[in-house]
Amino acid sequence: MKRLTFYLCCLFLGITLSFSVQAQETNLTKNFGIGLQGATPEFGGVSFRYTGFSPVYLQAVGRFILSDENSDHMLGAGISYAIFEHQSRWNLSRLYFTLEGAWRYERGMDFINPNPEKTRDSTTTTLGGGIAFGGELVFSLGGIPLGLNVEVGQGFGRERTDAESKGLAGVYVGMGIHAYF
Repeated sequence: MKRLTFYLCCLFLGITLSFSVQAQETNLTKNFGIGLQGATPEFGGVSFRYTGFSPVYLQAVGRFILSDENSDHMLGAGISYAIFEHQSRWNLSRLYFTLEGAWRYERGMDFINPNPEKTRDSTTTTLGGGIAFGGELVFSLGGIPLGLNVEVGQGFGRERTDAESKGLAGVYVGMGIHAYF
């Protein structure tokens, strides 16, 4: 998993830098963004943003991971409202409130049981939502608008396993990086 994340980051940076060498002038107000977005403790993946309805922004995040014994799928969406935007010659900054929700399904081997013959599959489904306050700074990296964002919010949800169901609530922190085109 760490190796795959490292390769994806290297690929993303390589594409960004190769396109940025060819660019001459930068328009920081592009409508589409693609990148990586995550929130503690368990939500995150590849992110798509649409900023064409400014000051309202839409975002979708997802991942689909399959391996021999484990699988992990996540799909999330959010809608943001920018309460402050400022564009200068070098950057574009915005502060926003966002309403987000996500679903996660995880299946893996239950290794708690010490008897290997009785090891069984364990599934966990999590449904969560929350409201957050965040900020984004968009700047040009060699001609490509690159946005860095940070969010802090209150989340709630429900986690259901094979044996139990429990409520979740707490503070979450999210971060992301997007290239706009």
